Amino acid sequence: MKRFCIIGAGACGLAVAKNFADRGIEFDCFEAEGDVGGIWNPKSPHAVYASTFLNSSQRLTRYPRFRFAEGLPHYLSRTQAFDYLRAYAETFGLYDRIGFNTRVISAERIDGRWHVAIDGETKPRIYDGLIVANGHHWLPSQPSYPGRFDGEILHSHDVKSKEQIKGKRVLVVGAGNSAVDILDDAALGGASAVHSMRRSYYFFPKMVFGKPTDVIIDLTSRWPLPRSVLRGLYRLGLLVMVGPHWRYGLPAPDHRLFEAHPTACTTYLDHLVHGRIAVKPGIERLAGKRVRFTDGSEEEIDLIVYATGFRVSFPFMDESYILDEDGNSRLFIHTFHRDLDDLFVAGLFEPAEGGVWQLADYQARVIANFILSCANDPKRAHWFRKLKATARPDIGHGIPFKATPWHRFEVQHYRFRRYLRWLLRKFGAADRDAPTFTAPRTGAGATRRADFELAS
Repeated sequence: MKRFCIIGAGACGLAVAKNFADRGIEFDCFEAEGDVGGIWNPKSPHAVYASTFLNSSQRLTRYPRFRFAEGLPHYLSRTQAFDYLRAYAETFGLYDRIGFNTRVISAERIDGRWHVAIDGETKPRIYDGLIVANGHHWLPSQPSYPGRFDGEILHSHDVKSKEQIKGKRVLVVGAGNSAVDILDDAALGGASAVHSMRRSYYFFPKMVFGKPTDVIIDLTSRWPLPRSVLRGLYRLGLLVMVGPHWRYGLPAPDHRLFEAHPTACTTYLDHLVHGRIAVKPGIERLAGKRVRFTDGSEEEIDLIVYATGFRVSFPFMDESYILDEDGNSRLFIHTFHRDLDDLFVAGLFEPAEGGVWQLADYQARVIANFILSCANDPKRAHWFRKLKATARPDIGHGIPFKATPWHRFEVQHYRFRRYLRWLLRKFGAADRDAPTFTAPRTGAGATRRADFELAS
């Protein structure tokens, strides 16, 4: 029987391992850290900020067959997210199938098989296929500016707690979700909070009409209306719920809604109207502890935090298998190599609304079904090979995203999910009767399988 290598046991690697185990596909899963969870593991050097909450709601985050525990909030904290992932691994018996503290240092395709070198082992292990799930939020992308700064400079990747911010004059550069999370603590616990962004973005509250905003967008995406009409409705709703940017002292965005990743926030806008955050344009120059901005204004700053995103990296392999010379995905639906049947990537996408984990489960199921079809169903395997070689399905918002590194892997949650489910039906794998589990109320990785509730 063929055996596959899964690199990474974060949220996406776990989904692949679980679905492979369900379908009897042999695999080894290697995780560089001592526990599952990836960036949600607080002991990982790449762990998210301690005050971070998920930007997607429960409904559009959870794995399709693993519900969150009762009584949790709409948006989970880092601790709650980590508990959920540990519970998922424990429930489906994945802990015993993962090699922890095991770092892959190279993966090379030789004569149609993957030679995977493990740190500390003298000989590579040989596999019939490779699933890359090492994530893309761990290698910081940091800008540089003229001049010299005499204060402290950190990337958001290296900000782990509000203690690093307390009492300091903080400048946060960038306008994504990490930026507004750090600005929240800087506004409340820092000496001052300044926000610099070269361009403005659309900021929307996490709740609308008493429901999570991503749920509202997901439900309306099903309406039989042209997407241009839906975008018009969203713009109108944003104008009613939030209002024009200038009322918050923000410049208007230089793009249409969903041409760039909107930022989910609630407290950020509150801080603006109460004057707890000063908004500035891009940085022009650094001079000691003074920062000069492109509008000519200056601020005294103790700490600069670059919340400027991450670079996608696959340091253990030839990246040209996955990315083109401009850093864009070469893959069919960011998942399947166009020509090879033994290379897959899990989690290399960024939904503009909704969570990654749920999509990763559907993605893992499609991977598993293709692998099984290659072994047992030549007709379906041939159909999918032809499809993945040339197809470019519409899994976005129907308008081009801004040509920035942040948007190279952008998808629309509903359309991507719908396409993955269509592929599963074509594989004959609807499996609607599969059982659904519920995480324990006090999620913990040590909880025994018998403690989990089977929900119909």
